[in-house]
Parts: sequence; C-alpha cells; structure tokens
Amino acid sequence: MSKSRDKKRNRRIKENSGQNQNSSFVYISVMNVIAAVSVVILHANVSFWLDRKTPYWETANIIESVFYFAVPVFFMLSGATLMEYQDRYSTKEFFIKRFKKTVIPFLAWSVVGLLWSSRKVLSAMLTGQPNGGLHWTFLSVTDGIINTKFRDIYWFFIPLFCIYLVMPLFASVRKEKREKIFTYIIGVSLVINFVIPFVLSLLNHYAHITFGWTYKIYVGYEYLFYVLVGYVIHKRNIKPEFRLIIYIVSLAALLVHMLGTFYATKANPNGTVVSLYKGYYNLPCVLYSIGVFLLVKQLAQRIKSKRVINVFTYLQGFTFPIYLIHRYFLDVFEENLKLFQMERASLLYVVLATVLALSLSILTTMLLRKIPVLRHIVP
Repeated sequence: MSKSRDKKRNRRIKENSGQNQNSSFVYISVMNVIAAVSVVILHANVSFWLDRKTPYWETANIIESVFYFAVPVFFMLSGATLMEYQDRYSTKEFFIKRFKKTVIPFLAWSVVGLLWSSRKVLSAMLTGQPNGGLHWTFLSVTDGIINTKFRDIYWFFIPLFCIYLVMPLFASVRKEKREKIFTYIIGVSLVINFVIPFVLSLLNHYAHITFGWTYKIYVGYEYLFYVLVGYVIHKRNIKPEFRLIIYIVSLAALLVHMLGTFYATKANPNGTVVSLYKGYYNLPCVLYSIGVFLLVKQLAQRIKSKRVINVFTYLQGFTFPIYLIHRYFLDVFEENLKLFQMERASLLYVVLATVLALSLSILTTMLLRKIPVLRHIVP
C-alpha cells in the first residue's frame, strides 16, 4: 500500500508542475514552496492589521510588503501549469481532475471551518453549559460556504474556480499564436486595468482630483491577468536586458508599496492602515509579483543538485494542504498567547508561529493521507 501511495504522490507532483521535474521546470516546485511559506508568514503577521499603534508595526509593514506576492504567484502558477492541459488530457478530464483536486477539498474544509467557527457553542452543548444554540439553516450554511464566511482565507477558491471555467477558452488559442496574443492582452490590460486606475487613485488621495474611470479589459482583468502573465513567463526566454528592466521596476513597485503604505498610514488621523497601495490587482503588487515570479524562475533553473530538486519536489506535494490547514493552527497560537508568554506584535511570534504552523500542517497532511477517505481532502 505504501508503494502505491508513493506512486500516486509522484503522479500528483508531476501533474502539479505540468512538466517533468528537470532543471528547466524545477522552478515551479520552488515557486510553489516559496508561495506557500509566504502565505503562512502573511497570516502569522496579523499585527500589521490589528496592532497598528505598536512599535512593531513598522517591521510588520516590511514583512507584509515583501511577502505580498504569494497569492498572485499562485494564480501565475495556474497559468504556467494548466494552460497546456489539452496536451495531456481532454477538457472533460481537466474538469474532473480540477473537481477532485480543488472543489472536494474546498467543500470539505469549508465544513471544517463551519465546525471550527462554532466550536465554543458545540463545546458548551456537549458539556451541558448555557449556550445560544447554533442557528444553522440550509441557507446560512450554503451562504457561508459559497461566500467563505466560515474560513475567510478560502476566498481564493472562488476566483480560482472561475479561472478553471474559462481556461478551455484560453487553451484553445493556437500554440504558435498564444504567446503573442497573451502578451498583447497583458500589455493593454496593464495600462487600462492597472496603471491608469492607480495613477487616478493617487491624484484623488493626494491632490483631491476626482476623475471617473470605469473602463476595463475584462479578458485580462484582476486574477485572469496573472494567469496570462504566468503562462507567458513560463514559455518565454526573456532577454537579460529586459529581465533587468523588469527587476528594477519590480523593486521600485515593492518600495512604493512599502513606503507608500508607511507614510500614508502614519499621516492617517484615524490610526488605521491605509490601503491605497495595497490590493492584489493594484499596480504595485502586479509589478512586484511579476518580478518575483521571473526571478525565481531564473534562479531555480541554475539548481543542479538532484538532492535540492528532490527536496523542493517533495515539499511541493504539501503546499496545497498547507494552505488549507495552517490557519487553524495560527488561530490556536493567537488565542493562547498568554500560555506561550509571547506578544503577537513581535518578530519572534511571526517566526515561531510560521514554523509551527508549517510543521504541524505537514504532519497533519501526512496523517490524513494514511486514512482512505480523508486523504481526498488533502490532495
């Protein structure tokens, strides 16, 4: 049975990458691992949003800005690994595989989220203590799952499902024309969907100049943009001089995001974080995430050690379950800070919470994968 599970795990890893794990495509495994760790760091760094007035907030702002690329990168990986699915299987099989890999875990862990969010009431009911009842109805449970109210980080699945639905349309573009067409969509969308709205938002905030802009290139809108970018970067060998330009722009975008948020928040009389420079489809994040994706691809291609490649390939098999599970462990840590004698607004907490959440998520995944039914919720 163990050999059979090992074979299935290896097939999962190859399917995730969409390519054989050689030096050209190992970056997909590396990027998956980096993005998964970054997500956990962001969620452990909750002080950025909740502890604005503490001395630690400046450090929290740096951490938040540096690791902000995680979610966009996951969408880019979807474009890099799934756009050519027709070379491997039919569209029908594509949807069957996506349903098994994402829809079933989403529904299962949404139910876990429902139980987790009601754990205090359930505990009181089991022990006979006074409680207000659960008040579950078919409508409230359905609404909570679809709109990810029970576990808010699962919002990621909803745009991901929408991307899966339109993926056959993009995949049907002829291969020899795909890069040029997608590059054109990326260029036009970058200007219309991101550059102009960002500039107008700055003018509105700092100069109080209001200029309406409701125009969108919907074929490259929001997270679809990242899917197209991921595919183009995956397929294209970008010349060194252009890569340098992308890296410079990306670094500038990171600094704008970091410093802009810092100074705008410091000047905010309400004492709350100003989100002017934030947002996954705001220009600073878009440019920074593109640079990170390209940089990791270039650096990972230089990895020659089979041992290092095997480590990243192995860890990649846990990245999706880490996303599904880690927040529950972070909840426990955050609710028991006094027990750990630790402040939430501290670098030590972020580091320890990240390491523990990652380790426990991996161990939990290994355990669940040994149980015939439950292994389907941690693919």
